Amino acid sequence: MTPKQKLDEENQDKNTSLYVFPKGIPGFEQLREFQLQEHNELFSLFSAVEQPATIFITVNPFDFFEDYEFELSDDALEDIGIISQEQISVRCICTWNSDQSKTTVNLLAPLIFNIEQQTGKQVVLQNTNYTIKHPLWNKIESSKGGES
Repeated sequence: MTPKQKLDEENQDKNTSLYVFPKGIPGFEQLREFQLQEHNELFSLFSAVEQPATIFITVNPFDFFEDYEFELSDDALEDIGIISQEQISVRCICTWNSDQSKTTVNLLAPLIFNIEQQTGKQVVLQNTNYTIKHPLWNKIESSKGGES
């Protein structure tokens, strides 16, 4: 192993966190362990440990939508051991398209992470106008790029 390969591997480990999703995620209930790996400052890769081919591109929704907000039920918080807001990290799954203007994000079902206990849950929000196919880039943001 060359020094560069070793450094690349160490950096990958620093930017990767393992999480247990006690109930899996909708459509993948049998999968319980996932890793979240930072790809760059905007995007992360969320993949199943038990089935590495199951991988999703995710974003921090607050980086793209300043007014994105929702409330979590007490049951959802309890499911992953959250007792304070400081324990929470949120990611949303993207549907990537080679035509950047067609890339969408699922704001209806965010991934909620307890960063202290390394647990997570995907919640489906109720009584909201958020959709599963919300355009990720608006006209102003698309002029910034988005290539990774």
